[in-house]
Amino acid sequence: TNNARPQLKKNHDGSSKLSKLGTNHEASSLLSSPSDITTESTTTTRMDFLRNMFFATATLPIIASSPRPSNAAPPFAIMAEELGYFPVKDEKSGETVMVPAKAKRSSTDQAVELAKYLQSTKAVMYGAFWCPHCQRQKELFGKEAWKYITYVECSPKGYKSQYATCLSNGIDGYPSWKFGNGKSQGGEMELIDIATTSGFKKKFAFDGSLEEGQVPSLGGGGCK
Repeated sequence: TNNARPQLKKNHDGSSKLSKLGTNHEASSLLSSPSDITTESTTTTRMDFLRNMFFATATLPIIASSPRPSNAAPPFAIMAEELGYFPVKDEKSGETVMVPAKAKRSSTDQAVELAKYLQSTKAVMYGAFWCPHCQRQKELFGKEAWKYITYVECSPKGYKSQYATCLSNGIDGYPSWKFGNGKSQGGEMELIDIATTSGFKKKFAFDGSLEEGQVPSLGGGGCK
């Protein structure tokens, strides 16, 4: 069965969008066989295989190859689930870039209102596609709320990277927040803390208990 994967494709106006192209077999040329992956043990784990495949796609163009079912790469849905991102090819530059996975859980009504407030006050979250703390921050908001968040990709290999912007703003860890009231905060934040720091809680009610336990904890902190 063919599993279509996404690719950046030009619109008529010159912009790019994600489209489907190819099958899982096309990605098989990235690794000649699972034995190409070197680990400390003789048994390659599922995560080891996925991570090595992603390192390969970060430096090699995605090209078509003859089908080799035994060596076919895992479906992109599995990659996104395991690592939080997946590769696509930018037709304009010819480079492979990484797209963060979408948020999965549904947002609470107050999370949506908080996100709208952050958008209206020009708050920005800086992050990197490979950062698990950034992915958790996205999940804390949920899929409906996240679409209102202004997100800046700082990794040079990330989709729509704004690496220079991150450097000019002194971003050295992810996620990093800059709020409209002039306050800044590094590392992932619970929504109640974002509501307080951003000034949302001074104007609107926010019940932190409604957000507790919705997303597994990573122990706080961020990525460097």
